[in-house]
Amino acid sequence: MPADFQSDTQSSSSSSYHCLVGVVAAIFSFAALSLVFFRIGVEPMETIILASLSALTVGMFVCRERALSYELAQAERKYVDQLRIEAERINELYSNSVACLVTFDAGTLMIDRVSSGFFDLLGISANQNLKGAPLEEVLGVDSTHLSSVVYQIKVGTISVREELVCRQADGKSVGLLISGRYMPHLHLVEAAFFRLPRKAAELADYERVMGDLERFKKGIVRREGRVLELKGEVNQLLRQAGQPALYRVDSRTDDSRFVQQTLNTQKGVEHE
Repeated sequence: MPADFQSDTQSSSSSSYHCLVGVVAAIFSFAALSLVFFRIGVEPMETIILASLSALTVGMFVCRERALSYELAQAERKYVDQLRIEAERINELYSNSVACLVTFDAGTLMIDRVSSGFFDLLGISANQNLKGAPLEEVLGVDSTHLSSVVYQIKVGTISVREELVCRQADGKSVGLLISGRYMPHLHLVEAAFFRLPRKAAELADYERVMGDLERFKKGIVRREGRVLELKGEVNQLLRQAGQPALYRVDSRTDDSRFVQQTLNTQKGVEHE
């Protein structure tokens, strides 16, 4: 509300100023034209009429011209503000966001700018300067394939995404989706990357390994439980024979706490 009120106030004051400038211009025009008409011998009545009409026309023209100049200046200021806000937004995306963005030359494929999320995606050190580096080397992909993808982005045949098999800094392969837009006025391509989820076969292998580890852990728990039971039996036999216990399995030992943990784990397995 205060901003709107201030804007309305400025608009009203500027309109008054434009009208005042038009009136001043009309007065000077009337005086100058009247003097000219009197000097060339025009009748007084005709002089007044012609000078008045001419001055009115000049005043309206000046007032309109000033108003249009003011509107143009306002529009230019708004446009500059919008450009500044857009530049700040883009800088924020490339500096602090998790977005994986790369801007590179559409012909040479040399990197111009990368976002912080791109470093994390490929496991590259954030201190490394990638400006001017070949994009195909950074991604670890075939340059011919990447050039083909970029060409399709330039001509607009890729509207959503294309899959690339890239290489991370540690040498591991990673599947990435690439989408981009071509900026012909800069001859640059701005591309966004997204990491593909694991494939079904990889997920099945992962689940199988996790299952083997779970079964191995349960087997270890059962084995350790049986070992502790045997220790207790040995201690009991030694006591019956009048000899001191060989193993410490009372409530204050780690063995006893392990037994309790083992029993709790076995109960959980039985419930499952």
